[in-house]
Amino acid sequence: MKCPHKSQPSAFSHSLCQNLTIKWRNKVAEYEVQGEWLESLPPNHQVLFLTALSHCLTIAGRDSYIPKNEELEHPTHLRRINEIQHRVAACTYELLVNDSTESFRRSIARWVLDQSDQRMFENMQWAWRTAKERVLRAAEQGAVQQ
Repeated sequence: MKCPHKSQPSAFSHSLCQNLTIKWRNKVAEYEVQGEWLESLPPNHQVLFLTALSHCLTIAGRDSYIPKNEELEHPTHLRRINEIQHRVAACTYELLVNDSTESFRRSIARWVLDQSDQRMFENMQWAWRTAKERVLRAAEQGAVQQ
């Protein structure tokens, strides 16, 4: 993937762009890389990313629904997404009250990206990538509050 921001002076934007494409040849190394990426962000960008991720997880959870019905096609997926959502919300809260640990922040990448089920894997990859794209756009526009 060619970085469209390479010519721009913002190292932060370029760094985000470099990491937008998630490679899955080595999942363990990749979720470690993504955990490091999350940890490298300033705290306000971490909160923004986690909030965007939380929103994306709710959308991914809708893939568990049977259309035009109250039934679930994949209840185990929805349950798993709820557990991930719980950790994302807890991490966000801890960042906001200055009671966050690096190991917990890094673990979010593993919770989201380490999926053995192909459908969950694709949904979680989409959620992570989309949240990163949102942070990139907000940072480029100077829309992230301090």
